[in-house]
Amino acid sequence: MIKYDITFHPKWWHKHAGICFGQEFFDDPKYRIECDVKMRKALYEHFGAYGIGEKNPKERPLLGSDLLAAGYLYSEILGCKIIYQEDNSPQVVSLGLDEDSLQEFEVPKLAESEVWKRTQKQIDYLQAAYGHVETYINLMGIQNIALDLMGQELLVSYYTAPDEVDAMLHGITEISVDIGKRFKQLSSDVSGGVTGIIRQVMPECYVTSNCSVEMVSNELYEEFLLKYDTRLSHAFGCFGIHHCGQTMEHVAEGYAKVPDLQFAEVGAGSDIQKVREILPHVHLNARYSPARILHASKEEITKEVQELVSLGKHDQGGISVSCVGMDEQVTDAQVINFLEACRAVGE
Repeated sequence: MIKYDITFHPKWWHKHAGICFGQEFFDDPKYRIECDVKMRKALYEHFGAYGIGEKNPKERPLLGSDLLAAGYLYSEILGCKIIYQEDNSPQVVSLGLDEDSLQEFEVPKLAESEVWKRTQKQIDYLQAAYGHVETYINLMGIQNIALDLMGQELLVSYYTAPDEVDAMLHGITEISVDIGKRFKQLSSDVSGGVTGIIRQVMPECYVTSNCSVEMVSNELYEEFLLKYDTRLSHAFGCFGIHHCGQTMEHVAEGYAKVPDLQFAEVGAGSDIQKVREILPHVHLNARYSPARILHASKEEITKEVQELVSLGKHDQGGISVSCVGMDEQVTDAQVINFLEACRAVGE
């Protein structure tokens, strides 16, 4: 059977499990662990027949969560303000750097960061209370962080201030390596906060979040970003790329140049057949659209999941399927249509 996975938006969790995603969820490990138990039990109550959730979940010493996607910590360390909401992931407020202020921007030393000190306090508590830490902080991609720092100004500055942008990207990468290595000292399994499926198919893999690479050309990716994904790959060995955009095929040739790339998440709407042709040896996780689940019939979902697997499978590279970001509008029956389609493919 192929591996499959579902991940819900905070709005679903807020409605069905009563979870509030204020700052307490992300900064108070006791509260987060209580919520995590409720979340896994809620999954079982809704979808336990499909191997989702746990009937009697035990506490897990979590840093972050593998049950939602929430990329914010790296940007907060670099100076961005974070807005918390009870039914949403943390929202990052751009630091608003422009080309002039970019020249003066310096990446802080992690040991001197008040944000990291708060994170380290959680780590120390979890280690003392449980003896180990499971870290599922979203491993934010290099350009994702740069956009949080500069906003859309970044896309212009690639052309008007390339040296300054490159220096910023270098600094972002080095602090990302520092953070990632600290997480790796806690656990070999660190990427669940990027994509839940990785814990089933390749738990030791370090997966970077390249959501925003959808916005740039392959030429720009190779000129500015490829060397930093290469740096991450060299730092962590087994390496993966999350690309949730709708046309991953447009940058797949650049991704093919990343050494030791072993996992790639293919955004819903992408040409997975083309991606597979370019990345024959890589495990592909095909994303199915959460918006499509709301409107497609059971027969349509089954056919479309089968097509994803058929076009994405390869003798040398594995295939899995996930649907991520389903919100409070989705019904259990619609989710079950997807789960049954995934099961049917593996039979």
